Amino acid sequence: MTKINIGKMIAARRKEKDLTQEELAEYLGVSKPAVSKWESGQSYPDIMLLPVLAAFFNVSVDELLGYEAQMTREDIRKLYRRLANAFASESFDQTYSECLTYIKKYHSCWNLVHSIAQLLVNHAPLAGGPDRMNDVLRQASGYFECVEKNSGDAALAREALSLRAYCCLALQEPSQAIDLLEGIEEGPVSTGILLAKAYAMKGDSDRAKRYLQQSIYTNVASLFGAFPDLMALYVDAPEKTDACLQKALSLGEVFQLKEMQPAHYFTVYLTAATLYTAQNRNEKALDMLEAYADIIFQKNTFPLKLKGNSFFDMLQPYFESLNLGGDAPRSDKLIRKDLKSVVVDNPAFQSLKSGERYQKLWRRLESMEEEV
Repeated sequence: MTKINIGKMIAARRKEKDLTQEELAEYLGVSKPAVSKWESGQSYPDIMLLPVLAAFFNVSVDELLGYEAQMTREDIRKLYRRLANAFASESFDQTYSECLTYIKKYHSCWNLVHSIAQLLVNHAPLAGGPDRMNDVLRQASGYFECVEKNSGDAALAREALSLRAYCCLALQEPSQAIDLLEGIEEGPVSTGILLAKAYAMKGDSDRAKRYLQQSIYTNVASLFGAFPDLMALYVDAPEKTDACLQKALSLGEVFQLKEMQPAHYFTVYLTAATLYTAQNRNEKALDMLEAYADIIFQKNTFPLKLKGNSFFDMLQPYFESLNLGGDAPRSDKLIRKDLKSVVVDNPAFQSLKSGERYQKLWRRLESMEEEV
């Protein structure tokens, strides 16, 4: 939290108005030594003088005090990592309570509120049961709404709106998600592309490259991430399932996503395995589950963190600008646990469990703690 430092604020505002300490003292009806002591931090103005000083300098009392309940982006990231690890190793209620304490303490630090809401969404399944999980999701949605309406940051507000819609879907409320999202128009040309053109015109080719790489990466990641949802709609059309999978994997190969962001593949392979099982194509399902396990045990998978590759070699500033600085939204410990559970505890794969290939896969996933 920023310290209250009214002395420096008074000195700065006085100098902006080109006033001497004596002139300010005369206006306020106090002595020059009193103003001098305020500015040096030896004493503070009488509380009754605060509105007078604020009005004189044309600032709010909070601005005059130099007080704002804020945390730096780096402090928010450190807090998020610590709390994510706490959710993985301590009781949910204890960590949840700490999250709410930070929300109360920094209620107008919108980046912090947004990050805590994300933290709650990502750990709601640990709350203890469906009703409790839904309560946490609704609470997080309320925080996102506050961020959207009050932050004054267009990019943050848009992200908060999207996450509110995500909460609606998690709560099985698709109509509310549609109400939030339908009618929102995407611009014909992204801001990043326009910025790249502007920097190129100024001769700053490095920034132009950076913005274009960012635009291409975000679009590729979004497109890749859409394939599992489309694939899932073709459970009754095996040829469409195959086509979606092939196009997703081809896109990933073109941009080397497996080396760059291996976590992108978890949902693709798991969705394909689930669909192939439902289509009674068990050997193909096992192919997908083995590919899924290969990604988990791939050398560069953990720790999960956004990173570039030989083509996307200028994305680090973009990743650093994100709320979590490229870190995963949950601790690696919880992610590994879920990656294992979503296979070994998944009833969709019941028909595979007696086979030798599945048993080998099961043993491999069970050894995750030792091998990863």
